[in-house]
Amino acid sequence: MGSHRCAAFWPWNVKLELVNRLRADGKEYVGNYFGRYVDETHWNFAAGLVEGSPAILVTSPERPDEPPRYFILIDWEDGRIAGIRDFLFADYVMDGLEYSGTP
Repeated sequence: MGSHRCAAFWPWNVKLELVNRLRADGKEYVGNYFGRYVDETHWNFAAGLVEGSPAILVTSPERPDEPPRYFILIDWEDGRIAGIRDFLFADYVMDGLEYSGTP
């Protein structure tokens, strides 16, 4: 999914943070973020809550009954994605974190 197919969701000032790895600002840098996950087969994604906030919980398909490996937070503003915080490279934050598989 390229940025041209979901342009309505991306404001110019959208921010992406791959925690402990990368920070990017602007639609041109963040627009392909979800395209990276389109063909992904070694993660399962499900809606949930992390510390009471809506989140995407990411689990391993080989261990679907185990706790999530990490999570992604999406910030919305005026019906558009304003920020993404992806904890792929900071999975240690899951230790002691309160989460639920039901949003």
